[in-house]
Amino acid sequence: MSEAPQGSENPIRTISANAGATSLIIDGNFVDKLLPMLQDAKFEIRLCAYAWRWYTNEPELAMQKFNIMLLRKSMNGCKIRILVDNNSMRETFKALGFNVRAVEPTRMLHTKAICIDHNSLVIGSHNLTKRAGSDNYEMSLVTQEFEPIAQFCEYFDAMWSSRG
Repeated sequence: MSEAPQGSENPIRTISANAGATSLIIDGNFVDKLLPMLQDAKFEIRLCAYAWRWYTNEPELAMQKFNIMLLRKSMNGCKIRILVDNNSMRETFKALGFNVRAVEPTRMLHTKAICIDHNSLVIGSHNLTKRAGSDNYEMSLVTQEFEPIAQFCEYFDAMWSSRG
């Protein structure tokens, strides 16, 4: 994106052919779309989860492959910060080695979103459960648009700081 030359009262934003790509993930395609994005993550992942499960006895599940990829990224130096809805989830994922915080017990974190390297934001209805990939009707949006990514990061960071 670029702005109009200096001195212009109203900046004009233009979008290049590759900038700001947006697409939908529908139903069971969620993990298939996310795994390459996670694989490419280099610096930071922010994740908000309402429902998230770890499937120790089902490593072949798409959702468990997502879980394992996320854990590998964390162990290989990618900064991963996770906000979850409750202390039970926090304890589960903290024990696995994740940097995770729970929101205040008087409010529910219903947000389901993942931001990767400030470049991509996935936000929608998909929980991080096997039912979200097999039984439910789900839809999430993937965007590389700067403004929603920046807004999400600000939202996430405010909640993260308040739970420190």
